[in-house]
Amino acid sequence: MLMVAAILFTACSDEETYNTDATTAVEFEKTTMTVKENEGLIKLPVKITGKRNGMIRLTIKAEGVDGGSEAAAKESVNGSEGDYSITTKTLVVKTDTITSEVMNFEMKVLDDKIINSDRKVRFTLSVEGAKLGAKSTLDVKIENDERTIYDLIAGDWLMSYSEVQFDKEGKPLMNEDGTPVVKDYTADVTLSVISDDDSPLRGKQVLAYTSKFYFALTKSEVPLSWSFNYSYDEAAKNGQLNFNCTSKETVYSVQGYEFSWQVVKNDKLADGEIKGKFTVDENNVVSKEITFNPNDALYISASNMFVPYVNLKLQRK
Repeated sequence: MLMVAAILFTACSDEETYNTDATTAVEFEKTTMTVKENEGLIKLPVKITGKRNGMIRLTIKAEGVDGGSEAAAKESVNGSEGDYSITTKTLVVKTDTITSEVMNFEMKVLDDKIINSDRKVRFTLSVEGAKLGAKSTLDVKIENDERTIYDLIAGDWLMSYSEVQFDKEGKPLMNEDGTPVVKDYTADVTLSVISDDDSPLRGKQVLAYTSKFYFALTKSEVPLSWSFNYSYDEAAKNGQLNFNCTSKETVYSVQGYEFSWQVVKNDKLADGEIKGKFTVDENNVVSKEITFNPNDALYISASNMFVPYVNLKLQRK
């Protein structure tokens, strides 16, 4: 919830009167600001100068502005769809309670996870109990942070996976239909992309990390990481996010054993990949689910120890 300091801004009582000192002036501290779509809470500074012998009421009005290269920003009201929200549009400054000459309205920028143009909103200030300074408007440009489909992959996902079960002799337990007996798990996973435009891995690799992945060999949840190779077909509006499996990357170590991700080739554990697919809609929104071939098994292995996982799936949180 957006809040202002209660010690500075309070409701008016019937006994309070407005400031009458002619030297008191109120204006925005600046006339333009640029913020990122993913910055969250933003302060809109208002400067008060001069003497005060009574209260001052500050009010702002928000209006989307079509700035040519920027589209008009839309306000979110009561949870409705929009680019920003602001809960406090009126502040009352009481006599002798100001500890700073700069007060702040607050807006929350809402990240829509969609590739679109930058947007602009204009705040217009009005005041009772003081004169209005020259800086009576503040234009805020909201820069879109989703530069590519690749960037949109980043964020929090829920990973579903099934652990293949084994008997005491180390043989996989099988159902009557020939499928393996499994135990289902989920893990919170964070995907991150290469942000450095000069990196050769930019647009080609996605990193993943989870702090709690159930590991049967230790009978506990352990932190694990891995990487995906990434590709996207702009014309077809679909892409691939494939597990990179290589013995050269240690993802977990315990009691001298170094575990890595592997796949099975010719009945042997080997380097390889497990292919995942995603789609993109007409608004350039990445599908909320990335699916992998349910029959492909992802192995975590070290020496002659291994655990296979099937039914892999990622769902956007």
